This record gives sequence, structure tokens and C-alpha cells, in this order.
Amino acid sequence: MTDKIANDPRASIRNAFADAREFTTSPLYRSLARVVAEDDALLDLAARGRAGQYPTFLFFGAVHHVLLSGVDHPLAAFFPSRVADPAPAEGQAAGAALRSFCAAYEWELTSLISSRLVQTNQVQRSLALRYGLATLLPETDGTPVHLIEVGASAGLNLGYDRYGYTVGAQRFGNPDSPVQLAAELLGDGPLPDLDTLPKVASVLGVDLNPIDIRDVEDRRWLEALIWPENHDQRRLFSAASELIAADAPPIRAGDAAVVLPELAASLPAGEPRVVYHSGTRMHVPAHHLDAFDAGIESLGADGPLWWLSLEDAPDPALPRSSDRFGAALNLRGPDGERRTLAVVDGHLRWVEPMPW
Repeated sequence: MTDKIANDPRASIRNAFADAREFTTSPLYRSLARVVAEDDALLDLAARGRAGQYPTFLFFGAVHHVLLSGVDHPLAAFFPSRVADPAPAEGQAAGAALRSFCAAYEWELTSLISSRLVQTNQVQRSLALRYGLATLLPETDGTPVHLIEVGASAGLNLGYDRYGYTVGAQRFGNPDSPVQLAAELLGDGPLPDLDTLPKVASVLGVDLNPIDIRDVEDRRWLEALIWPENHDQRRLFSAASELIAADAPPIRAGDAAVVLPELAASLPAGEPRVVYHSGTRMHVPAHHLDAFDAGIESLGADGPLWWLSLEDAPDPALPRSSDRFGAALNLRGPDGERRTLAVVDGHLRWVEPMPW
């Protein structure tokens, strides 16, 4: 068995689908992933994505995108995003429908998988950005900051100042916004005042393949990356898309390793800058990680840089009151010291402030 796996050119892709534990709230995708893992033709289709892209996210995003276009195929009967009473995905029928669908729409799926990127704009992650900005306010002495998001996709997170927030029993932001985000508050660490934020001198997103939220196909791609069962997430995405489309932030296309040094040279010397990325670095190919990090560090060459990220698992040594699995909201200041501001659910359903 070991020799068979070692000689299998599809092994890494197969393993990703065989153990698709990332689909925590999608029984449909977990079931269909096992079908893909056992089918060489489906694995070859899934392998047509760019280096660094998660094959499970990309493959099912492409399948979902085609289904959301309204095509008439038996596979739609298993998707809660297409039908009100979906058929159970366990059993041979769902697998047969997936194989038939991929054969029928191979050209469309190949086009999406080979050209698109996993660019999930979790609107809730704007809470992480707002949290970080509120935390660093005392360190900037009230000087307006230049805000850059790497992996901005359609820029929905950059609309952090247009949304309303409820964290525990406390409310922040715009109470009249059509986008209202809620997070459970864990532990007894201090929650910063999320209504006391630094002024912003400029805002810019950077993305390998920017999404135009006003474009029907681009918006459908982002919707397709939302798992079929996640109706609440889809409603949030729809509301945020309408809000941001009316006044979208500027987003520059390009590789952060190239774009950020150029941007750094254009910023006024000495003025503070904040860079934010969430679920972005995880998609950078391993051989390019050093260049990605160097691009971000270049922003601090001629002015103080605060580096805010939501990417890594938390340090087990953190003084936590909860054992929930989450991600670390990390902030590295101009002095190079990195600290964890909070441990959060990956989709910001809960927040546990750290007592720093």
C-alpha cells in the first residue's frame, strides 16, 4: 500500500479529498469529497488549479459556480443553495450525479479551476481588522494610517467601517447598516473599544486577481465559495456586496512581493502604515513565502509598520479560558515584536481577547 501511494502522481490531491476535514459545516462536501478521492478522472480535473490553491476549495467552488448559473442537472437536487429540500448526499446517487455533472461540464469546470483563485471574502473577518485597528490606536499617537489589505479579493473586509457589530453584549459600528455581524465573547480578557479607531489616510487592496463585485460572474464566484449549507453567510455576503458595490475601495492587481515594495516607495515618509491579511498566506506556494513576507516587510522601510494577520493556529501556551479550536489574530509592531491580540473562530463567530 505504501509503495502504491508513493508511486501515485495524484497522491497529494487524493489525500486532500480523502481527509477533507476543513468542511466543518458542509456534510455535502465531506460526502462528495470521498467520491472525488476514489475517482481518478475527478482528481485529474481537481489538479488543474494553480500552485498553492487548496484543491478541495477550488474544485467545489467551480462545481458550485456552474450550478449557481442555473444549469439543469440532477446534481442540483443535493445542493441546499439550489433547492429547498435537498436530497441526502450519502449513497451512490450523489456520487453518480457528481461524475455525470463533471463529464457534462468539463470545459466550464476546467476554465474555472485553471483561472480562478480561492478568494473567499468572509465578511465577518472585517471584525478582526476593526479589532486590530482599535488595539493599535494608542501606538499611532493619533496620526492617520495608510491601510493595505493583501488578498483583498473584492474588498469586502475594507468596508469594516460600514458595518454594525455585536460582540457579546456590546454593540459597535453602524447600527443601521444592512450588514450586522455578531460574535460570541469568550474569556475575561479586555475587549478594546471598537468604536475608537485611528483615522485613515488612504485605503488600498492588493490581490493577484481582483474581484469586481459589480460584475455578475465575479460575484457569483465569491458566492460559489460559500458552502451550500451556509445560508446565513450567503445573506451576509449579498448584503455586503450591495453595500460595497456602491463605493468599492481601490484594489491593485499583482503579486504582493512585487506590488508592496512599489507601494512602499510611494507612501509619504514617516507616516504609519497598517497591512492586514486573513486566510491569504495559506494559499501562497511554499517556495514563494519568503518573497511574500519580504514584500510586506518592505512597507516598513520608510515608516512605522503594523502587521496584522489572521492565518496561524494559536500558541498552545496562551492563557486561554477556552479549548475551542481557533485562529490567532496576531499583530507585529514597528519594534518587530509580535503578540496575539485574540483567539477567534476562523469565521469570527466567537472572539476570545488575550489579556495583554
